[in-house]
Amino acid sequence: MARVLAAEAAARESVALAHAEAGHIGERSRAAVRALAERTEHRVRRWRAAFERAADAEVAALQAQAENLSRPTELGSDDGFRIAQAVARLAALLTGGVP
Repeated sequence: MARVLAAEAAARESVALAHAEAGHIGERSRAAVRALAERTEHRVRRWRAAFERAADAEVAALQAQAENLSRPTELGSDDGFRIAQAVARLAALLTGGVP
């Protein structure tokens, strides 16, 4: 009977230790998941910030290009002549004349 009681006590102790170890394993797992979530969030924030910087730079470049394209350009000395020739050719084509 003493051996049975001793075995039962040992079994209870073993179950208690296993239960405690399971709690520790669960806590370590939750800590690992929290750490992974924090690292992932940090990476996503870095990627988002990098994307926003790149997008802002691209928008600024496009705005600068749009500004440059919207400014009137000075016509050169032969530009007026070339435009007049192009207009004459177009007028001739539209009216059936010889370009």
